[in-house]
Amino acid sequence: MFFKMLKNDLKCKKGLNIIIFLFIAIASVLVFVGSVQIYSNLARSTTAEKMCRPSDFILGAVNYYSDNEDDYKSIEPFLDTHDNVKEWTKTRMFRVNSRSVDFPDFDEEKGYSEKSTSFFSMLPRDFDLVYDLNDKPFYVPNGCIALSVSTRDETGVKIGDKVRYTSETGNIYELEVCNFFKNNSIKYLERFIVSDDDYEVLSAGKVNSDTVYCIRMNKCDYGRIEALFRDMENDESIKAGYYGIANAITFSDELMITELISLFVIITSIFLITIIFMTIRFTMVAELKNEEKEIGMMKALGVDSLRFRWLFAAKYIAFAAVGGIIGIAAGLPLSSNVVNMFGPDCILPERWQMILIGVVSVSVIILLMIFFSLLVMRRINKISVIDAIHGENHGERFSKSAPMFLHRRKRMSVPLFLGLSDVLGRFKRYIFLVIAYTLGAAIVLLVFNVRNSCISVEYTKTWLIHTLDFELDLSNDFYDDISKEADKNGENISDVLNRRMAENNIPAHIEYFYATDGEMEYKDTIKSFNVLWQKGQPEKFDYRKGGRAPKLANEAAMSAFTAEKLGVQIGDVLKIKIEENNEDKTGLELKEKEIVITGIFDYMENGYPVLIMGDEYDEGYKYGTNWTGWVIDAPRSEHPAVLDQLREVFGSEIVMDQRQALLNSMDRFDKLFEVLEKVMTSVVVFVLILITYLYVNIFISEEASETALLKSMGFLGGTVKRAYIIRMAVLVVISVILGEIIIWSLGSKLFNLFLRQYDATGMKFFFEFPISFVLIPALIAGTVLLTTWATSRGVRNIEIWKISEE
Repeated sequence: MFFKMLKNDLKCKKGLNIIIFLFIAIASVLVFVGSVQIYSNLARSTTAEKMCRPSDFILGAVNYYSDNEDDYKSIEPFLDTHDNVKEWTKTRMFRVNSRSVDFPDFDEEKGYSEKSTSFFSMLPRDFDLVYDLNDKPFYVPNGCIALSVSTRDETGVKIGDKVRYTSETGNIYELEVCNFFKNNSIKYLERFIVSDDDYEVLSAGKVNSDTVYCIRMNKCDYGRIEALFRDMENDESIKAGYYGIANAITFSDELMITELISLFVIITSIFLITIIFMTIRFTMVAELKNEEKEIGMMKALGVDSLRFRWLFAAKYIAFAAVGGIIGIAAGLPLSSNVVNMFGPDCILPERWQMILIGVVSVSVIILLMIFFSLLVMRRINKISVIDAIHGENHGERFSKSAPMFLHRRKRMSVPLFLGLSDVLGRFKRYIFLVIAYTLGAAIVLLVFNVRNSCISVEYTKTWLIHTLDFELDLSNDFYDDISKEADKNGENISDVLNRRMAENNIPAHIEYFYATDGEMEYKDTIKSFNVLWQKGQPEKFDYRKGGRAPKLANEAAMSAFTAEKLGVQIGDVLKIKIEENNEDKTGLELKEKEIVITGIFDYMENGYPVLIMGDEYDEGYKYGTNWTGWVIDAPRSEHPAVLDQLREVFGSEIVMDQRQALLNSMDRFDKLFEVLEKVMTSVVVFVLILITYLYVNIFISEEASETALLKSMGFLGGTVKRAYIIRMAVLVVISVILGEIIIWSLGSKLFNLFLRQYDATGMKFFFEFPISFVLIPALIAGTVLLTTWATSRGVRNIEIWKISEE
C-alpha cells in the first residue's frame, strides 16, 4: 500500500513534487557541507596544534651584537629554565624583501602585501610543520620552491612557474614552484621553503644572522611576551642580541572570514529547513483538503488514522530518504572544496570524521522531516463522517463576512479588490509564505550590509582613523625614500609627508598618535596596552555616553572591550606602568603612575587594547606613530582637485582616493564578501522562485472553482492573473518591511555580537539607502512577481465547467 500510494502521489502534480524534492536535496547537501564547515572551524586550532605544533613566538639573533657565533647559544639555558617556556627549537631562516622575489605576470611594486614578514627557510621538522593542499607531508627537491596558499592567491603563481630571487649581492636565482602548503603557524610570517642544499647557497651571502628560536609558551599573551623580553634583558648570561620576528597573538583575518562564512552557512541552512517544513505543511494540508471526503468515508468504515498518516506521508518519507542519500554523496566532495575555498589554510578533518559528521547531520534532518510530516497528519483526526457528507462547507453560512465589499469600493479595480480582500480575509493562510519571504529578504539584506558596513569610512573609526579623505601607498620604494629622509632629519614619516604637501601648497595633511607600550596587572594576567598620545587628537574620537576626551597628563580613555572585561568605568583610577623616557632622555624605563579614566571608546582591539592619554601628556617613549587621519582641508566638492595636486607631487600610483584607500586595506575581505553576496543572493532567489511557483500552483488548484465562477461572470483570465500578482505584491511588501525591521534591529546586534569575539565593540550596520531600501526590495519583489506572472498563466486552462465542482 505504501509504494502504491507513493506511485500514485508522484504521478500527480509532477512540478510540485520536483520542487519539494529539490528543496529537500539542496537542504541535505547544505546541511552536510555546513556541518563539516562548522566542525572544521571549531576544531581548527586543535587540529593545527596536533598536526603542525605552531610556535607562540619566534626570536631572531642579531649579528652585530657579537662576532662569536657561539654567543647565540647563551640564550638556550635561559629558555631551558624560564617558567613560561614550554618547549623550543632552533632553526634557520633569513629575511628577504618581498620585492626581491619576482613572481611571473605579477607586479610586486604595486600588488604584493607588505603586511607579512617574508623569510626563506628549509622544510620545518620540529615546529610550524606544513602540509600540502591534500593535508599530506611533502618535500622540496633541489631547484624548487614551495609557497603558501596566501602567496599563491595574492600573486596568481602556479605549479611549474619560475620564481626569481635577487640576493643582496645581486646574484639571481631561479626556482620552480613545486608545491603549495597550508600555513597554520604564525599568520604574519610568510615562508618561502626550499631544499636544504638550496638554502645553503641562497643564505651564503647574508649579512645578518639566520639563526632563529621557535618558542612554545605555557601561557601566551602580549604581557607575557614582553615579560619574556624583559627577563632576557636582565639576564647577564645572555651575550647576544635578539629581536621578535613574529608572535601568534594577533587574530587572523582569514579565521574571522572563515567564522563569518560558517555563520552564513548556519543562517542559510536554517532558512532552507524552515522553508521545507513550511512547504511540507502547506502541501500536506492542501492534499488533505482534497481528499477530505475519502478520508471521512474510510474512517466511517473503521480504518485506523495512524495508517493513513503513514500513507499520506509516503512521498515526504521517500523524498527525505532519497534527498538525504544525495546530500551525503554530493556533500562529501563539496564540503572539502567549500572549506578550502573560504579557509584555504584550514586542515580538513579526517575523511571518516567528515562522513560521520555529515551523515549524522543529514540523518537528523531526515528524521525531523519524517516526524514533522506525521505531526501534520494529525489533522486527519479532526476529519469526521460529517465532513465526508458535507465536505468543508458545512458551516460556511455562519462564517465571518469578507472585510471588503466591491459595491463600497466603486473606484477600486476588480483585480485590486480581489487581491486585497483575499489577503485581508484569509491572512492566516499566507503566514508561512510571509515568513519565507521575510527570511529571504533578511538574508540578502544581511550579507549586503555586512559588506557595506565593513567596506566603509565609518568602519575605519574602529581602527582609530577619524578621517580618511585620501591615503598614500607606502608599500613600495616610495616608503624607503621617505624613511631615509626622515632618518636624516630626525623626523617621522608623517612629518616628511606633511612638509612636502605644505611646500607644494596642497591643502592636505596627515594626523597621528605617538605610540608606546604600557601594562597593568589583572588577576593572574599581565594586561598589555598600546598607549597613544598627541595633542589635539583625543577630542576627534567618539566616546560612550557620560565620557569625554582626556585632557590632563594623568587622564586617559580606554578601549571598550577591555574596559568591560576588567570592569573599568568612567571615573575609575587605575595603576598602570608605561614605558617612558628616562631622566636624561637617552633611553626608556617602565614607570608606574595613576591615571583617571575619563572616557571609553569603541575599537577593534584584536587582542591589544588601547589607552589614549590626555592632551598634556608627552612623557612616553616614542616607539613609532599610529596614523589617525588623512585629511583634505577643503570642502568635499574640491577633493577631486586636491587629489590631482597630490598625484602631481607624489605620482598617480601612490595617491589613493577614499574608495581606493578602503579597498587597499580590505581588498581580500571585499572579494570574499562579493563571493558571499553572489552565492547567498543566488540561493535565496532560487529558493524564492521555487516556493512562489509551488504556492501559486497550489492556490490556482485550490481556487479553480472561484476562478471558474469569475470567468462565467464575464471576467477575463487577465483579471484573475492581475489579482494573483497584486495578492503576492501585498505579501512581498509586508515581508520586505518585516525583513528591514529585523535586519536593522536584530541584524545589527548579531553583527556586533559576532565581532565581539575579535575584541571589537560598537560595530553596527551603516545606512546605505539605495541598496537596502531600493535595490534589494526591488530584487525580492521582482523575483516573486515575475514568477507569479509566469505561473499564473495556468489560469487560462480553467474552464467554465469547473463550476460544477462547487
